[in-house]
Amino acid sequence: MLGLPKRRESELRRSSSSLSLQVRRHGWFGRLRRSPNFILFTVFLALFVDMATYGIIVPIIPFIVSDKMDGGATDTGLLLAIYAVGILLSSPLFGVLGDHFVSRRVPMLIGLVGMLLSTLLFMVATNFYVFLLARLLQGVAGGSVWTLGLALITDVFPANVLGVQMGKALVGYTLGLMMGPPLGGILYERGGYQAPFIFCGIITLIDFACRALIVEEREEIVKALRIQGKQEEATEEEAEVVATRKSQRLEEGTSFWKLIKNKRLLACVIVTACNSSVFSGAEPTVPLHLASAFDLTSERIGLVFMAFSLPTLTAPISGALSDRFGAKIVCVVAIILCGTSVILTGLYQNSLTMIIFLFTIIGTAGTAILTPVLGEISAVVRATGAGDGFARAYAMFNMAFSIGVLVGPIICGIVYERFGFRAICLTMSGSLFLSLPVAAMWFGDAEQKNRDLAKYKEDEAHRRGSSSAPGGLTRSKYSLEFQNIGEEEEGGIAAMRFSPGEDSLVEKEGDGSGGGGKDNRGLD
Repeated sequence: MLGLPKRRESELRRSSSSLSLQVRRHGWFGRLRRSPNFILFTVFLALFVDMATYGIIVPIIPFIVSDKMDGGATDTGLLLAIYAVGILLSSPLFGVLGDHFVSRRVPMLIGLVGMLLSTLLFMVATNFYVFLLARLLQGVAGGSVWTLGLALITDVFPANVLGVQMGKALVGYTLGLMMGPPLGGILYERGGYQAPFIFCGIITLIDFACRALIVEEREEIVKALRIQGKQEEATEEEAEVVATRKSQRLEEGTSFWKLIKNKRLLACVIVTACNSSVFSGAEPTVPLHLASAFDLTSERIGLVFMAFSLPTLTAPISGALSDRFGAKIVCVVAIILCGTSVILTGLYQNSLTMIIFLFTIIGTAGTAILTPVLGEISAVVRATGAGDGFARAYAMFNMAFSIGVLVGPIICGIVYERFGFRAICLTMSGSLFLSLPVAAMWFGDAEQKNRDLAKYKEDEAHRRGSSSAPGGLTRSKYSLEFQNIGEEEEGGIAAMRFSPGEDSLVEKEGDGSGGGGKDNRGLD
């Protein structure tokens, strides 16, 4: 039992059939808003907007810094790196909010407000400190997207296809990274200074609309319960019970400290930080090298950056390989390939053709490093906690990513000014190879992947077994379940299950015997 008064339990049992009817009677638009594919598309769009607004100023920042502020590579690196400070500060907050609040959508919308403010500040900025503030707010918005968006995907997709689904979402990241720099260069060259930021404002508003349309089933069940509660006292009591139970699960299983003590998650953090430092370190220095060595304009520099990002469309393939063979082999091979290509880029620094070719390899390998990491994080949370805490875990991923983004541009900017382009290539490859032993020792292999899937299926079987127990209202470690034991609908008993971090809300039909139900999502 949940600890609610008997009268309240009786009301919930009587109301479960009507709650199930509410889900079934949604029109096509309502079903669309609740579908896992729409949630996946929304996260895809959110990552696209985040990376497009991030990358759109990459080719124009060096010109803005030199023309408006008479600065150099170090100032450019600071302006790019402050984005990471925003992620670093906001990710833990959004991680806690995402796991404690019923809805992940609301904190995501709050983060997007920061993106709109950032765009406005960029449009009116006249000095370096306003630029820094705008970039900081952009990082805060990025913290909400990466922390809560990835947790949303984990909420609605099963473990055996999570790598592929994460890869699909990362295509949005890829397209944003790919389209941002060339669009920034083209809009700046042909439309003037404000044109890139007007474009950012438009796509941010579209993103806001899609996020607002999401209906999370974990949010919907609590809303339905509150509607059923006629008295305010009963509503507050049931909400308090749900919040207390959820908080207890987090404290028992998924604290930041317990997660980071897991070697697999620690490896994810280290690999992510090293990988992000390489790609972020290239952003303030590669445009300067291309401009000085080949006399390229900002528009052409943006097009060269497409060689970095276009191959990352292979993210779903990387995810599928990780789902099949485990993260270890995929990441180890990718780190070796990426690090070697970075070294060769320094050796062929005077050949634009070779640089573009090597950028293509680096982009492909970089994606093959990042995608398996996301699946590893999910597996660690399922094994370590109580099936929740995904937002906290992805907040740690976000913080690691932001540390790399913070350190990479600063170090590479200084190294470039003092030692040149070849030196920063050696520095970036060293960062990659530093993470190689960690990935080889601690990432999960194919055998570990099979154990992860077996654990997931065991948890699913346990949760489904609890949902079919007689007596009406049941509570297991993994789910909050409401069943109707007296009213039949369409030849079976309707049940609704609220399972944070796994399947959320699932409709089930059966004969009431506890063993003949069918799950409409078909997870296995």
